[in-house]
Amino acid sequence: MSGETALYSLESGSGESVLRLEGDWGRAVRLPSAAGVQRDIGRPDVVVIDGSSLESGHPRVAAFVHALKTGLDGSGIKVTERALPQDVAALMALASQPPPRTDRREEKPHPVARLGARFHRRVEIGRDAAALVGQALALTPALVSGRAQTRGRDFIELVRETGAASLPVVTVVNLLIGAVLGFIGAVQLATFGAGMYLADLVGIASAREMAAIMTAFIMAGRIGATFAAHLATMESNEEIDALRMIGVSPFEFLALPRLAALTLMMPLLYLYGTALSIAGGMAVAHIVLGTPPMAFIERLQDAVAARQFVIGLIKSTAFGVLIALTSCYIGLHAGRNAAEVGRAATRTVVVCIIGIISIDAVAALCTNALGI
Repeated sequence: MSGETALYSLESGSGESVLRLEGDWGRAVRLPSAAGVQRDIGRPDVVVIDGSSLESGHPRVAAFVHALKTGLDGSGIKVTERALPQDVAALMALASQPPPRTDRREEKPHPVARLGARFHRRVEIGRDAAALVGQALALTPALVSGRAQTRGRDFIELVRETGAASLPVVTVVNLLIGAVLGFIGAVQLATFGAGMYLADLVGIASAREMAAIMTAFIMAGRIGATFAAHLATMESNEEIDALRMIGVSPFEFLALPRLAALTLMMPLLYLYGTALSIAGGMAVAHIVLGTPPMAFIERLQDAVAARQFVIGLIKSTAFGVLIALTSCYIGLHAGRNAAEVGRAATRTVVVCIIGIISIDAVAALCTNALGI
């Protein structure tokens, strides 16, 4: 026989038909139609598909048997398979797997289970965050002594990015904040004839609170989001997995230099921002109240003690550690797709802002309790 008829033969008996598959289906030009073979079979009680005469277990055989079996099952005819090649049987088993259940009543967990799962996730996040802080403390001596798995040029670039590259926006924001404080204070103090105390207001507010907080906000939005997006992109591209494969710690190579650079730069940016904020208040005092700059500076020296700057330096350092650890943690634990990169950057900014306000509130309570 030639053509498609050479690929099978049909034997009909009392209540049973045997379909023998024959030849090499991989080299056949024209394959038999499952619907046509089903018509030839008719309506026996049982159909036996025999593959003992096949020369190879080509996927075409599996496709044909699956289609024929589906049609016969739909007609209520029992189908059995016999001596099919192993490859064909494996494909048939894969194709006949039941679809996943879509019973929404079973998929929806109990409220208590959801609450437990949420609590478990929070515990895991807290554990991972504590481990990150522990790693930072444990690896700091190695970083200082130069034994950490970091590159010096990466650290220098991070210092430039967090320091010099951030100066323009730090300059504008702190200068305007100082001017706003000066204008509000000048309007209110002039009502009581106490314009000379504007230096006290601007100096203490800038040194103790505003310069540190506003600089931290800037760094959270500019540097924190950048760090998180960079690390999330590396996680998405499996670059972090590659570091682990060659025996390099991702935290030590990526997060530790970022933590060191931001912790080093934040106090310096705070001092720079404080000076600009005071300069903005002094300019407003001269314009609105007519206070000479030298008189403003002399009053500032009497009003602002060194401990105000110490408080600001401590808080700015804490803010830098918070921003660096938060951005690195979120970036290293981001998902492996492009959408997670944006989510990581947004989540970093939100968490950092909440953390900055929280640390400032705790610091205010502590300094108030100590009478500072």
